[in-house]
Amino acid sequence: MKNLFTNPGHQALLALQRRIHAFTVDAAAESGTDIEKLDAPLWTSACQYLAIAPLHGGVHVEFFGDTWDEPFQWMLACLAQQDVADILVSLAFTGPDEGANGTREWEFTPLLDSAVHFPRLRFLSIRPTAPEDHNISMVVRAGRIMEEGGEIARFATKAPHLAELIVPNAPDATFFQAPLPHLSILRIAGCTDTQRFVDNLAASRNMPALGLLDFTESTELQFTWAPSRTDGAVTTFASYEKLFVSPAFDSVHTLRLRNTCLSQEELQALGALRPSLQFMVIQATQGGYVNHFAKNAFPWKHLIQADPGLA
Repeated sequence: MKNLFTNPGHQALLALQRRIHAFTVDAAAESGTDIEKLDAPLWTSACQYLAIAPLHGGVHVEFFGDTWDEPFQWMLACLAQQDVADILVSLAFTGPDEGANGTREWEFTPLLDSAVHFPRLRFLSIRPTAPEDHNISMVVRAGRIMEEGGEIARFATKAPHLAELIVPNAPDATFFQAPLPHLSILRIAGCTDTQRFVDNLAASRNMPALGLLDFTESTELQFTWAPSRTDGAVTTFASYEKLFVSPAFDSVHTLRLRNTCLSQEELQALGALRPSLQFMVIQATQGGYVNHFAKNAFPWKHLIQADPGLA
């Protein structure tokens, strides 16, 4: 892109960067934090920022901040400007482990309600929940309680050249009706509701270029005892089997399956259906406090494992 650094969209991003920095400086002053104290940890104080870098003829933009604060709302308003959207090739949202009632909710609804589109955007990432986090991150629709409500599909639809997508929770069925011809890398991180992602993917035909799928099983496995789970809360072997034999899975060459409870026999049976598939199992569930074990408040036994190298 010619004259990137004088582009009106780039100038708008730089102005937002300065505005967020001023907000952070003021917030630190109000809390009595000395941000110039060199012997203090950098990230323990209130800190929000916007990072901007030239990338492949456009810009990579990363927002780091809280999901409910003014900088995030300013960010959404800036992205809703078409001059800004036109130069984005990579967009990431991340921030500290801060939330309310155990959740950290990303509400992109004001942006998604706008007419803006992202003609060059190829990478979109919204920070997944880390094992040590206190709050489960999720994309939710404004006005709803812990409901994704089709927001991931609406975001993806605005980016016709989207090639890589990382989201903290599973999209609903409308995602599989969106045209995603270039999507080749898809990571679905863990949350309480998979929204029947595996079944919906098995029946889909909208991602012909999908090559790498990284899917995390429902956190209900670690948060709720089996007798108390609702039907369909955890993906069944039958659903995975349906995916493995589906034409929708033909283009996939790599599968990373996180935090599954499938048995060794079930995993090997799936592998036998796709012998050429690079099929990896990853166990990196959320942690739990030892003093909660005795209360038996959640299924904690996965956190205590014997040496796997012993026969």
